[in-house]
Amino acid sequence: MKKVPHFASNRAGVKDATRTSGGALTATLISLGTFGSSTQSVKTSEDALVAALVWGRYDDLDLATYPLDLKAELERARERFKAYRSPRRRSGNSPLDEIVHAAMVRYERLLVSAADREAQSLAVEYVDKLRPCYEWEGYHDCPEHEAVFAGEYLAANLTPFKEYLPLLAGHRWLCAAEAYDYEKRPKDADRSRRAADAAIQTARRSTALMIRIAAETLQGRGRCHFPG
Repeated sequence: MKKVPHFASNRAGVKDATRTSGGALTATLISLGTFGSSTQSVKTSEDALVAALVWGRYDDLDLATYPLDLKAELERARERFKAYRSPRRRSGNSPLDEIVHAAMVRYERLLVSAADREAQSLAVEYVDKLRPCYEWEGYHDCPEHEAVFAGEYLAANLTPFKEYLPLLAGHRWLCAAEAYDYEKRPKDADRSRRAADAAIQTARRSTALMIRIAAETLQGRGRCHFPG
């Protein structure tokens, strides 16, 4: 697996920016500081549920639209997401350091929101080992890195994230597949979609209702981003 250096984008920023400007990849540029909050619009309660769980867009949830049992789960998840305070120190040496820090903390929040507050130290440890990209440039490297890491982590650890990580991995594999489509690598796109389907099938057997419904929605949509 290709390692992503120092939480950086997987491509040389300025050099590769010319490959995305004005092209289809502009729509898939994602800053992990916002987890796509400026790039996707959701119209259905099911899509909003997925966006909350995989991007952290809990503010888009209209909890009144969900059944009581699902609403209760989502309320708790949103509370954990918003209440989380990371022990991670800011270096404050540059604007880039701030972007990296924000991306890492938001990833921690995703993990804690889908588990519980007792998992905070494990969330920090997970992100430290993952070393996620702080920005996706529309290519497969970053989402595939996250998906592969999630699978390897699950295989090697008894973890409070065992319910959540298959959903996250399934989504990231879909993102990788779409990137491979753009890169005109159909075999890798097919491989990524098979990996997505396997992870999503696992997520559909989750004991958490919100994860099961999100997984069913992902399977039905088969998309990294939902049309707005």
